Amino acid sequence: MAGRDRRTRYQGVFARHRTSCGVTDGGRCDCTPSYYGKVYDRAGRRYVSTKRFPTVTAARAARQKLVELMESGELPQAAPVRFRDAHTRFVEAARDGRVLNKHGRRYKPSAIKDIDECLRVHVVPRFGGRRLTDVRRSHVQALVDDLTPAMSGSRVRSVVNAIRSLYRWAQDREMVGHDPAGLVRLPSMNATPRDRVATPAEFAGLLSALPIDDALPYALAGYAMGRRGQIVRLRWREEDLDVGAIEWGVDESARKSRAARRVVPAVRPLKALLKRAYLERGKPDGDQLVCPPMKQSRRGVLSTGGLTTRAMKAWGWQRADPGSPWNRARPDALDPIGLHECRHTAATWLDAAGVSPKVASVLMGHATPEAQAGAAPITLSRYTHTLPDAMERARRQLDAFIEDAVAAESRGRAT
Repeated sequence: MAGRDRRTRYQGVFARHRTSCGVTDGGRCDCTPSYYGKVYDRAGRRYVSTKRFPTVTAARAARQKLVELMESGELPQAAPVRFRDAHTRFVEAARDGRVLNKHGRRYKPSAIKDIDECLRVHVVPRFGGRRLTDVRRSHVQALVDDLTPAMSGSRVRSVVNAIRSLYRWAQDREMVGHDPAGLVRLPSMNATPRDRVATPAEFAGLLSALPIDDALPYALAGYAMGRRGQIVRLRWREEDLDVGAIEWGVDESARKSRAARRVVPAVRPLKALLKRAYLERGKPDGDQLVCPPMKQSRRGVLSTGGLTTRAMKAWGWQRADPGSPWNRARPDALDPIGLHECRHTAATWLDAAGVSPKVASVLMGHATPEAQAGAAPITLSRYTHTLPDAMERARRQLDAFIEDAVAAESRGRAT
């Protein structure tokens, strides 16, 4: 037993004193010790200890949990876990659904892919050979300091969050007793704000320059407040052309939060595009995607990167190679817009149309669905004749705003 560890009056519970404490020299304790529990695993012929706690009561409870794990044959493995091995096990468990995120839900495939990439590219080369318990806050802080000059603030945060996710999983399984990324100082967010907002007439012009299959994703983002992940997974059964409504977030992998599952009204320009696409594709069945991929892919959904490339070329832009900036290819090139900027445009239109902030937040998927009676909990299969009053009123307000804005801009050009 270490010279600063002392037995307590409770079986298998020990006090860890500071090295400078008087108890180490045979005197009286003059520090505030921490406590931990220890059990002997006969099958593994080893002692297994809990992490340290500030109170003896917590240490006793943790030791009792160890005893229960020993009796059920689920004690943590004896050999120290290396960071690279923990990374592999964590990602596999996330893919199998055996580990949940901080909200208690399964990790989305895109989240697993991002976490795996952050750890594999930026962390494992540095910490891979270390024991999981030996990685400290100073090590992670040094990593952040080294990455910051070469990466955006948001990407550095993604790397740190990946480490936190890994250690949260390891802590739950008592592989470690600390999170070295928990108190790391993060860099400032230096991302360029998305402030591109199109007028209704300008937006209609951008859509008219695209073929129907490429125009529809942008229309769903700008007219129906859809997010990228929701747009590429939307199926025909989740929209109702007669009622004029779309239910977002039916596919769980398309939800950013619970609020993402919601019903939004389809304004007239969007309904026209949807009807046109529906008829041109031969009235597809409800299981087919509204925005299908242009070619077969492993993910089976539309590539928004390819969509952006096609749209930029149609709007009059070009670039020398995939990694270079876009440049105007002709004098009349249209000012481009991104899918997320279409959502910003939609939010601006809702405000300009006079839609109440409460209803607008539900339509955008920012509020908790339960806070707005009759919104997201209603599914298309339960519709009888109309949308809830607030949603229908929002549709009328937005329709009127779009029509008036387009007409005013047309008159302005005529004069």
